[in-house]
Amino acid sequence: MDFSRLTVIFRFIIIGIVYIIILFALRIMYKDIKNGGRKKVTRKKAFGLEVLDPGRNSILKKGSVLPINREVTIGRKENNVLVMDDQFVSGHHARVFIKNTDYMLEDLGSTNGTLLNGERIDGKIILKVGDEIEIGSAAFKVIG
Repeated sequence: MDFSRLTVIFRFIIIGIVYIIILFALRIMYKDIKNGGRKKVTRKKAFGLEVLDPGRNSILKKGSVLPINREVTIGRKENNVLVMDDQFVSGHHARVFIKNTDYMLEDLGSTNGTLLNGERIDGKIILKVGDEIEIGSAAFKVIG
């Protein structure tokens, strides 16, 4: 067996592999230059509750916005995300949370109830932008 022929074949194979690597690197660099070094970022819409009427809550200010990322619990007890000092709000009154791609409002068995667009809710309900929520004497508007 003649090793000189094998050596020539392996040289061509190695040169071919080097050229393929160079072509892939040039292709990647071209795409980076073409995009200006920027990656496409899809931004998630901001979703939150705007205070329409603070009611009897000294903590809330009209026009302020409470952003909702994962879950927001609302009530008088200190372990809630939004602690309200309203006598008509239960210890754990309601929560707003994400389920799949929907934002949900759930009444947590409050004494005075949670109103969505003027109607009392029981259990969980899907929120839409523009909905109005009443908890105790406070009113919120869903924005997003």
